[in-house]
Amino acid sequence: MIADNGRTLGTTAPTTDWQRWLERWEAQQGAYMPDREERFAVMIDAIAELCGNTPHVVDLGSGPGSLARRILDRIPEAHVTAIDMDPVLLAIGRNALGDLGGRLSWLDADLRSRWSAEAGRVDAAVSTTALHWLQPDALATLYRHLGIVLRRGGVFINGDRMDLSPAQPRLAEAVRAMRGSREPSEETMAESWEEWWAAVEQDPAFVAEVAERGLRHHEHPDHDHPLDVAAHTAVLREADFAEVDTIWQHLADRVLVAIR
Repeated sequence: MIADNGRTLGTTAPTTDWQRWLERWEAQQGAYMPDREERFAVMIDAIAELCGNTPHVVDLGSGPGSLARRILDRIPEAHVTAIDMDPVLLAIGRNALGDLGGRLSWLDADLRSRWSAEAGRVDAAVSTTALHWLQPDALATLYRHLGIVLRRGGVFINGDRMDLSPAQPRLAEAVRAMRGSREPSEETMAESWEEWWAAVEQDPAFVAEVAERGLRHHEHPDHDHPLDVAAHTAVLREADFAEVDTIWQHLADRVLVAIR
């Protein structure tokens, strides 16, 4: 995609330390999610167990490639297609990670659209802390699309917050309170989400990407509409996934696996 200033989004313009930007992203994400590495490890182990040593994986809402990179470190013969619509995060991933020897591809696409992939040839679709912003109808459309993209026997693995059922209001409220008590304070964080994005906007290397991000209204008016785990399971079964269950959980943070 070409920005208004004529350069291709995701390519270098002013010199910047792309690896450092990736490290800063990892640090602030890890501060918000202390169980992040354990969640990643469980998700990747599930790919290896269910899809073998040479899987083609699509990473939905990949950001700068945090999960994609870890998949390729753990399963060297895998190929990952990282899909995101945030031009800033895609620029960091493309410039800091590249294609990792032809094993990593990048796709600029909105998950609410029918993004391209070779139907019936993908072994696994993964997502982590990305799908909670989708409205229920958009999420159901995505799950149906995965039913086309994934091969028969392929797997979908979603690591995200999935609340308890409204039928358990006291327990759900207790879990929310317990989760809130684990949130980091500004004093203990090296850099918050807001500070990270403010710093991005001050870096001349991101001028085109920040402008494009604004045009895409990337702050999503639909942000943060998480379904409870029972609703996720029901929608996945409607989308022709045969087995669906949680394989890891801490409070309302889960790894949900569905086999097509």
